[in-house]
Amino acid sequence: MRLTLAVFFTSIIVFFAVEVAAVEKGGHPVSQLVAHRGSSIDRPECTMASTKRAIKSGATATEVDVRRTKDGVLVILHDDTLDRTTNGTGPLSEITYAELKILDAGSWFDPKYASQRVPRLSDVLSLCKDRMDILLDLKETDDPAYVHQVVSEVKEFGDPAGTVIGVRSVEHAKTFRQLLPEARQIGLIAGPDHIEEYANAGVETIRLWPRWVDASLGIEDPLVKRVRSTGAALHINGGDGSLESLLPILSFNPDSTSSDAPALAVKWLRKLKRWK
Repeated sequence: MRLTLAVFFTSIIVFFAVEVAAVEKGGHPVSQLVAHRGSSIDRPECTMASTKRAIKSGATATEVDVRRTKDGVLVILHDDTLDRTTNGTGPLSEITYAELKILDAGSWFDPKYASQRVPRLSDVLSLCKDRMDILLDLKETDDPAYVHQVVSEVKEFGDPAGTVIGVRSVEHAKTFRQLLPEARQIGLIAGPDHIEEYANAGVETIRLWPRWVDASLGIEDPLVKRVRSTGAALHINGGDGSLESLLPILSFNPDSTSSDAPALAVKWLRKLKRWK
């Protein structure tokens, strides 16, 4: 039994050693690491606490989800309801900002974060300005008023050149290119059929989900090759920052990735000599 376990663990160690050596040997450095909803592994997601932690982590950008309250205030919240990440209930769109700002947005994660509130977009933009890029995942882009309000706040409180707009249609890409030309764009495509469509519209980066691609093929994966053939940068969504989650992603030689644990991801990227 001991011999069997020893062989098993030795095999695991050898496997990772081979994988690490392969990753270290080839590939360019990752130029953009996006903290997913801030440093959501150790802070309540989409709060000022997770954003501040993301800034300190060494990540180059943080991703936030932008929604509106009943009275039209832009806030940072992933879900369209309050139930999962606050002590409130029901749709965000049915309460005012005055009602929202007294809700606890941290205790669900850990009681020590009970003071955290759902932040306004303007607050997060101001915090990130001159510190790190911000990727905006816009949830209500079918409403022109929402789009113009986002653009206005980015210009007033943030840094347009440090802003990345997550676009989900070519029409949205064209609209934001006209209204906020300094900002970069990442295509949050619904499926691989849209790769060329978004790239041809001038979207600088195309996001692929890990489940769409085959790590055993790496840079020879057909979807990876399609993105590269367009001239667009490649983003592969990341995971928990662990070596196990990073190695498959790095096999595709991405230009950028994301992580719930940006500090850990930065540590491994540096060790693997794949950090900018």
